[in-house]
Amino acid sequence: MSSSADAMPKNGRPSVVPPAKLTPPVMQASHVLRSALLERVASTVGDRLVLVRAAAGFGKTTLMAQLRERLAEDGVDTAWLTLDAADNDTARFLTGLQAALSGLRHAPSAGEALLDTLDWLATRTSRYALFLDDLEIIREPSVLALVRTLVDRLPRGCRLVIGSRSLPELSLARLRAHGQLVEVDTDALRFSPEETAALAHQMPGEHLSDDALARLHRKTEGWVTALRLALQEGGGRDLQFLESFSGSARAIAEYLAEDVFARQPEDVRVFLLHTSILRHLEVPLCQALLPRHDVDRILAGLEQQSVFLVALPGATPAWRYDRLFGAFLLNRLQQSRPSEIARLHLMASAWYEANGRPVPAIIHAIEGADYRLAMSMLEPHAQPMLAEGRMRLLARWFDAIPDSAMTDHPRLQAVAVWATMFTQGPLQAAALLARSNCEASPDPQVQAHVNAQRPLLAAMSDRYDDAMQVGRECLARLPTGNPFADGVLRNCMAHVFTVVGETARAQQLIDEARHDTGDGSFNRMYAESIEGMLDLQSGRLRLAMSRFRSAVSATRTSSHNYASGNAWAGILYASTLYEAGDFDTAEQLVNVYLPIATDVGMPGHTNAGYMVRARIAFSRGDIDRAFASLTDLEYLAQHRQLPRIVANAKLERGRLLLLQGNAQASLEELQRADDAAVWQRLQHQRLPANEIDYLALARIRWDLHFGDARATLPQIEAELVQAVEQHRLRRALRLRTLQGLALQRSGDPAGAARVMMQVVRQALQEGFVRLIADEGPEVGRIVQRLYAMQQQMPANRSDRALLEYLTRLIKAFGRLPEDLPPAEAGSSIMEPLTRKEIQVLQLAADGYSNAAMAEKLEASDSTVRTHLRSINTKFAARSRAEAVAIGRRLGVIR
Repeated sequence: MSSSADAMPKNGRPSVVPPAKLTPPVMQASHVLRSALLERVASTVGDRLVLVRAAAGFGKTTLMAQLRERLAEDGVDTAWLTLDAADNDTARFLTGLQAALSGLRHAPSAGEALLDTLDWLATRTSRYALFLDDLEIIREPSVLALVRTLVDRLPRGCRLVIGSRSLPELSLARLRAHGQLVEVDTDALRFSPEETAALAHQMPGEHLSDDALARLHRKTEGWVTALRLALQEGGGRDLQFLESFSGSARAIAEYLAEDVFARQPEDVRVFLLHTSILRHLEVPLCQALLPRHDVDRILAGLEQQSVFLVALPGATPAWRYDRLFGAFLLNRLQQSRPSEIARLHLMASAWYEANGRPVPAIIHAIEGADYRLAMSMLEPHAQPMLAEGRMRLLARWFDAIPDSAMTDHPRLQAVAVWATMFTQGPLQAAALLARSNCEASPDPQVQAHVNAQRPLLAAMSDRYDDAMQVGRECLARLPTGNPFADGVLRNCMAHVFTVVGETARAQQLIDEARHDTGDGSFNRMYAESIEGMLDLQSGRLRLAMSRFRSAVSATRTSSHNYASGNAWAGILYASTLYEAGDFDTAEQLVNVYLPIATDVGMPGHTNAGYMVRARIAFSRGDIDRAFASLTDLEYLAQHRQLPRIVANAKLERGRLLLLQGNAQASLEELQRADDAAVWQRLQHQRLPANEIDYLALARIRWDLHFGDARATLPQIEAELVQAVEQHRLRRALRLRTLQGLALQRSGDPAGAARVMMQVVRQALQEGFVRLIADEGPEVGRIVQRLYAMQQQMPANRSDRALLEYLTRLIKAFGRLPEDLPPAEAGSSIMEPLTRKEIQVLQLAADGYSNAAMAEKLEASDSTVRTHLRSINTKFAARSRAEAVAIGRRLGVIR
């Protein structure tokens, strides 16, 4: 008996990927070798992606199978994965991908983390080709993003070959522009007259004349399925048979399907209609649906015709209908025997259940509208699937079951709330909880679920004060005897306590949650994520990164290790990778997990994902994309009524405008971000998104760039004292970076160098890069001077780690001036300029004469000359122009 892709043993764990998904169709004698087309595709150089795109019946899969054989003959390793609707899930897709790759030498094993698989693909030295068929089925943005990542990370000489009915969203224009895309479309797939003749000579029966073949080719326009059906059915009718053909592919398909179906014996027609509800045809299953039919004989006959069935690989014979013909059959069944459909689904459900395959059994019960049966089968499996994080599968099932059918199943209602929460977000989950019977249920297990759901719904809605109030009451009811619910509650409240600064209590709850998770991968992921947030707040970037990576891979014992819940860990991990300067990997993770986080409605994670995307784009010089990302975030937050996220988007836009030197626009964004209710609430909350980005800090940054930099120093010091007292060391590092810049712009390069050296030595220990680099090129110039100082001091040259880190930082700032001349390198220990000298130097830079400066400053000409001489002495400059150039390079003036 062949296994199902959704089969799940009684222990609740999903089975291996079925062989049918991993093996291309077997080439049959009647298949025409597409030699010319294969040569064109196989001989291209430099392409990463081969896209075979056409409507049903044009031979996409056959061409891909022939290409695979051709590449294998050339010594290229190949892997094959046929996609289905269940692959609209990052977890499921990754599981299938790993299974496909397992045939390659030293491939990653099933259960390996996403990044492990991507790294393996990117670093593999030998050539390989990965085939993905039926990509049009994939609609999930996170899965499409993962496919884009696969394309981007392919090493030279390796290919991704995709078959699809529609144009996939894979950044094709960019690949096309770089000569990395080979496209095989409908026109390319059409048979030539010679190939039509070759096909005709391979088909059994009486052959058509050359004239008839030419007319047939014109009528079908080289559409291979139409050709096969016409040749199968035409026989000796020759030209007369062709008169009833019309020109369009759809009309040909409908005509041939009707004509072919009508010519089948009665028992075969019954078989075709009754089995059209099945995804896969297996002899025992078909026999269960049609006990009075000779199923073996019928299937053998249909397979011999080689038009209707596609053979699936595996130890036990199995098939599926050609999609075009299968759609026709199901539509015919719905029209002719609608009352049979539910009965057939329920018979299929019973067979699957009897054979220990609950997932397809539940699917057929739901499609047969027997919700009572579906829920009776769901009862023993829902909780284990919940603990493993299979939220999307559960959500699809519960979405298909009417609320009225759930009334007498409060435990399943509670599971449905969880599934909705982690796939559609807190608003929909709260509405479902309100209209369910869960809160009034006397069942202790149901109450345990509700006990955990209430504070988590508040936290996911950005209402941490409410979450704290209700969560304390819920914690007092522990333990409830429901490990999953209790673990989620402890993790949720650990997060809430982290937000309000009660880190000791948060750590205690994390430890308790770890102890109680048992076999629940979801809660293991959750606990690691919360502790990583604590580490990051305390400035322990390396440890936080390690925890987030572990959290992303927390469910490697399950093949569904990327269920939607892991978007929580995935976005956090992407944020730390960005902080460490690893743009490529951070962007890959954001592409995969941001669509999930956005769908689920996690405010902080959605904020973080869009921020990382915008900052990477800005750092790469893609300014339009950076601002577009912030606009998308602001619109989304306004739509969902999340004022904190709206304010954050404006704050970040203001920072980017500041770095562009646009003082007025930057100031206007800060004013728009000034939502008193938001920032007042954040004064006593510690949220990752606002740990180093908040209004007071943004105002300080603007003032030191465009206002009185010296006046910001007391403000920075006050913020620093508070951050250190609260052990918010990451915030303290950002503030010290601004302090160094403020000293620089206040004319105190020596003080700036001292402060920045403290920052650099602390940041070096944890690998922080963007915390410093995101403050812009003026901070980069200070770092560049620090590097020059280290190079000039022999005792410091031996500190290789420091020099390497300074080099890495300098690269992170992008293009900066070349190595500073000796006078400027040594200026970090010179006497600082006074405030009046900075004013004089700025006026000189603006082109004022001595007399004009004297008038503007209300001072004498001699006083101005004295200031200029002092500036030249401190800068070791030989002229006013040189002093201005040094002042600009040091960031003292604009």
